[in-house]
Amino acid sequence: MASVELVAAPAVADVDRIKRNFLASLNHELRTPLTGILGMLDLLTETSLSEEQKEYVNSSRSCAELLLESITNAIEFSSLTNGTSGHTDSEFRPAELLQAAVSAREPKARGKGLHLSLLLDPLLPELALSDPHRIRQVLDVLLSNAVKFTPTGEVEVIASAASQPDGRMWLSVSVRDSGPGIAADELTQLFSGGATTSNPLVDPSPGLRVGLSLARQITEAMGGSLQAESYPGEGSLFTFTIPISGAIAAALLPDLPEATDHGASRILLVEDNAVAQRFMITLLERRGYTVTLAPDGMSALRKAATGRFDLVLMDLQMPGIDGIETTRRLRQTESAATVPIIACTANPSSEVRAECTAAGMDDFLAKPVNAQELFTVLERHGGLPLANLRQA
Repeated sequence: MASVELVAAPAVADVDRIKRNFLASLNHELRTPLTGILGMLDLLTETSLSEEQKEYVNSSRSCAELLLESITNAIEFSSLTNGTSGHTDSEFRPAELLQAAVSAREPKARGKGLHLSLLLDPLLPELALSDPHRIRQVLDVLLSNAVKFTPTGEVEVIASAASQPDGRMWLSVSVRDSGPGIAADELTQLFSGGATTSNPLVDPSPGLRVGLSLARQITEAMGGSLQAESYPGEGSLFTFTIPISGAIAAALLPDLPEATDHGASRILLVEDNAVAQRFMITLLERRGYTVTLAPDGMSALRKAATGRFDLVLMDLQMPGIDGIETTRRLRQTESAATVPIIACTANPSSEVRAECTAAGMDDFLAKPVNAQELFTVLERHGGLPLANLRQA
């Protein structure tokens, strides 16, 4: 019996490793082409189009967004239920995270004529300790549903923080919409992972629902909860609450460069995908940045050794040496030892984020890259001010 157990234990570990590798690979292989599709559609919207062409582009983008959301939620749900994904705590700025999530949904809400707003509690700590990636995942699910299923009116995000007797601080985020609401019998099925609704106003094409189940699993894994309230004709209210730390010493965060008058305008873009290269270069150059392309890690090391850059945008999965190893080597050079390095990847898991931080990266952008979030991150690390970008 003992010999059977000795053989079985490694086998189970191997299966878990295979699951993790498969899900990570699947996530990357599916998200990468979708990133290119969404990026090119965004660039297309900035060209001269007829109203009919704009409608076609917007419809195509909506379909791609829905596919990306479904893929992401399904893979994350599978990871959590199989125990191959967890959460990693790191320092983050709650207000900035919430504003970025709302900004990402603003175009979709505006296109439907919805008023999207964010209300922040003055007691919200400037810095907190939790898993910002997981918090953003939950908020994205709730915001996506609210905007998608609200035909007219408004969607409001309300965030507050409160200290508990046990010394912990709790973050509470509510997403309220003025949609058609959900009947009580359907409300109880929302978090089952396969629930459908027969309300044609809410979902004219009933299908698989994993987003809310994923959101609840994430919040419970973090020691929190996700609750829903809804009444037909009166809208819905979804609230998640998770424990976070309070005021964190600023020394725990990496020192950020002070912004200069001209801003960090010289960017080294390390990216091997041709479509992603085109999208990022066009997006950055239109906003006044000077971009130098490195299609792989070795090229990035050579260009960093011979040129001066204010910031590096680093893809992770590349031929030859990957982005993690490239970053480690850059940190050992005099020319790039202190240059801000921002990870850009189609695998936005907590484990990958932790690996990026350990390698010496300063920040993180998940693909598909949202333009508003990109420029917010760049400004945080000394890039061109957003006010100037909006005027460009």
